[in-house]
Amino acid sequence: MDLSVKDYNETLRKISRSLENALQTFGPSSVQYHAILELLHDCLRDIEEAKKAPIQPTVDPDVLSLAMGFLNIAE
Repeated sequence: MDLSVKDYNETLRKISRSLENALQTFGPSSVQYHAILELLHDCLRDIEEAKKAPIQPTVDPDVLSLAMGFLNIAE
């Protein structure tokens, strides 16, 4: 993912909404939920890689916290 700062926040919001919908519709052990969870992992890896660049991304802490909450559900 080659995303701008704004896109990271929007992407995290969309992933969080999708995770919430998949969780409510299919449950935490569903294939759908885990596929979207993998997208979250990929996005978080991309954010970490972007932090190594000279200009670091700014991610809204509330958006990040919401997304990270789904990682706890998956465990």
